[in-house]
Amino acid sequence: MASAWTWILVTTLLALAQGANAVCSTSISNRVFASCQDLPSLGASYAWTFNNATNSVDFAFTEDMQVAGGWVAWGINPTNGPIMPGTQALVAFQNSTALTVKEYNVTLDVRDSGAPLLPSPVSVNYTNISAEVSSTVVTIFGTFALAAGQSAKINQVWNRGSAVALTNFQLAQHDLSPANLLSAGNIDLSTGIATAAGLPHQKLKNTHGVFNAVAWGILLPIGVMSARYLRMFAWADPLWFYMHIACQLTGYTLGVVGWGLGLQLQKYATPIKYYHRNLGIAIFVFATLQVLAVVLRPKKESKVRPFWNVYHHTIGYLCIILIIVNIFEGFELLEPASKWKRAYVAVLIVLGVVSLVLEVLTWIVWFRRRQQSKLELKNQV
Repeated sequence: MASAWTWILVTTLLALAQGANAVCSTSISNRVFASCQDLPSLGASYAWTFNNATNSVDFAFTEDMQVAGGWVAWGINPTNGPIMPGTQALVAFQNSTALTVKEYNVTLDVRDSGAPLLPSPVSVNYTNISAEVSSTVVTIFGTFALAAGQSAKINQVWNRGSAVALTNFQLAQHDLSPANLLSAGNIDLSTGIATAAGLPHQKLKNTHGVFNAVAWGILLPIGVMSARYLRMFAWADPLWFYMHIACQLTGYTLGVVGWGLGLQLQKYATPIKYYHRNLGIAIFVFATLQVLAVVLRPKKESKVRPFWNVYHHTIGYLCIILIIVNIFEGFELLEPASKWKRAYVAVLIVLGVVSLVLEVLTWIVWFRRRQQSKLELKNQV
């Protein structure tokens, strides 16, 4: 997997390519600003003038809401960093025929519990607020003051959504695409230096993906292949057994770690991706049964050994199928650079080709041994 920073860079570039191509301007509607900055997602831009004498900031935030009935939002998070909970937001939308701007205090309950996002008092003192729209591109103008001694570096968050309830002005939830999740960062208004926020919990997501892809998606299939194919060759006995056990136990151990990281991630998932989680739980259960099956394996001469073999093989192959399906589900959720998905597909193709070749060789060896056994039996008669 790519590092968190590489993934952030790639996703940011994709977001910029998919969104409107914002080119910031210091001159907007006959208003002139000292500086401007293109923001790293959703095609948004920010222009401002830092007034040293009054320690205040005049600003203009521009973003395309994409649909006429949608909304755009920009705000400052004065306490929690460049994240949504705690943001003191200004939201612009069409109210009947006019464009209006209202204040929203984005609480933790909005993100974690799905509480309705309604107009509410904010702690940032915004003044001179107005807005204008051209087609679906909205610009919010305003001023806010910095406290005495307060740094000019602010945490800013922005986003857009598709609908607003005009009865109580509740905002519809924004998309959960990478571009929307990347719409945060900080900017030093005195220097113009801006940085983008990373995807939330991305390091944990990447670690979860790496552990599961390697453990469940590569080691376990190799362990199954060693037991299926190498045991047919005399030179590989008992090598195949130790290779099978080593791959399965290592894969299981690493997989359990990845599974535990997945359980931790579901605390942050909004909404929780139940199909991916439930498949992960099923894989963990089946893999655990396989480990227990090895411990409880009957002796070769036992009458129940054939039934154990059927059970062990069935659960094993079912587990591999679920693993591959869930890894691709994970790719859809993580949305990493396409090269990582292609790399795993290439691994599956290699394993598939090797399995096909070994399957043919296995059947050839089996038929030859069967013919030899029949010949030996005929000679004995």
